[in-house]
Amino acid sequence: MDPASNQSYNATYRNHQVQLDGPAEWAEGTRLVVTPAQSPAEGGVSAGRVIVVGFGLVGRCVADLLDQSGLPYTIVERNSAAVATQRALGRRIVEGDISQVETMVQAGLSSATILALTIPDEDAVLRATSLARRLQPDIYIIARTNYSSKGMQASQLGADDVVKAEQAVALHFYDRLSRRIGAGPTD
Repeated sequence: MDPASNQSYNATYRNHQVQLDGPAEWAEGTRLVVTPAQSPAEGGVSAGRVIVVGFGLVGRCVADLLDQSGLPYTIVERNSAAVATQRALGRRIVEGDISQVETMVQAGLSSATILALTIPDEDAVLRATSLARRLQPDIYIIARTNYSSKGMQASQLGADDVVKAEQAVALHFYDRLSRRIGAGPTD
């Protein structure tokens, strides 16, 4: 293949890897240039609903960001009192367990572009990740786990990004202590 031919190949980016949609034969040392079809900086998320699972501190933070961004979202929550309060405030909210097909359908999975699993129940996060990936293969899934080992499982089940609590805590300890003792980066 002539490197100057500027041939174009379709591919999908998931779990920090680019996977070509079909075969390609390149000579050893061929230089690749990867250009996203649409980068977040150029247009953000295409039209579609975001599903925010859990309305504790993390879920509320995500909802605030979505409110600021003007993106529509549906909250999924198991706590009946929180559901009643948010409905009274006019928020779209579904009461249920996100690891159940019925709840995902009711939350609007078929038209959702993002699934934000903010709940601290790692087993429910893993079940929901697997289910959502099967039902809506192209949805972007960001999952919360407490431990790195569960985070790796979430990635293996199809989460695009995972926020691991123990890693976040470790980084904050490093940051705070390095400032205190005058070592390491101080950004």
